[in-house]
Amino acid sequence: MLFPTPPRLLLLFSLLGISLTSQAQLTQKVVMPHASGLGREEYMVLQAAPETKQGAYWQYAGPKGTTLVTKGFYAAGEKDSVWTTYFDRGKTLQSKGRYQHDQKKGVWEYYSDKGSPALKIDHSTGQTLFSLPPKRPSQLVCRPLPGAAVLTANPQYAEGADALLMRIGMNIRYPAMALRNNVMGQVLVAFVIDSTGTATSYRVVKGVGSGCDEEALRVIQQLPGGWIPAYTNGQPVAAECEVPVIFAIK
Repeated sequence: MLFPTPPRLLLLFSLLGISLTSQAQLTQKVVMPHASGLGREEYMVLQAAPETKQGAYWQYAGPKGTTLVTKGFYAAGEKDSVWTTYFDRGKTLQSKGRYQHDQKKGVWEYYSDKGSPALKIDHSTGQTLFSLPPKRPSQLVCRPLPGAAVLTANPQYAEGADALLMRIGMNIRYPAMALRNNVMGQVLVAFVIDSTGTATSYRVVKGVGSGCDEEALRVIQQLPGGWIPAYTNGQPVAAECEVPVIFAIK
């Protein structure tokens, strides 16, 4: 025979359930210094599962390591909600948009280091809504990975094609050995931009030696600003890219 549960017991069980749920979602703050000693990450994790990020996220960098360069939010260990990044000085917006389940979704806006709009893209469809018209032809050449489908949208440098050339030119340091030996030419650096816009697998596919190959690789690896992935039929995909780095003595 079933007996009805008294109202007070129902209320007690209900409150107990709320209490247990709240306890399971209690969070605590973690501060993780950068290996360089400059800057840190701060984020919230679940007390019951410290390996799972849950809540606000901040990243600090810059010359003194105290400049906010990224702020966002995690849900169950995945990037979620609005994320905003700033250039190293912290005052100039670099990018802003939404994540859902660790993937960029909807319209994202990207800016140059001068603060002007450089690119607006709908990451849900791969459609470019705005792109700063380049003054010079893009030097970036991209292709699908072996066996993959044809790209319907190529990867893009988030600050724009002209900014990519400018960044390379400003950061190149001519190797002393190459200067002594009067070495000039083009170094071709290849790398993979994965479906999240992360660049990996850097390598020199054509070099000139005398320290130029290593310098070209360093500059491309340290490009700021980030990448927009390639798209195939509205889905972000990995692609292989090549960019030339020119060494010329004038």
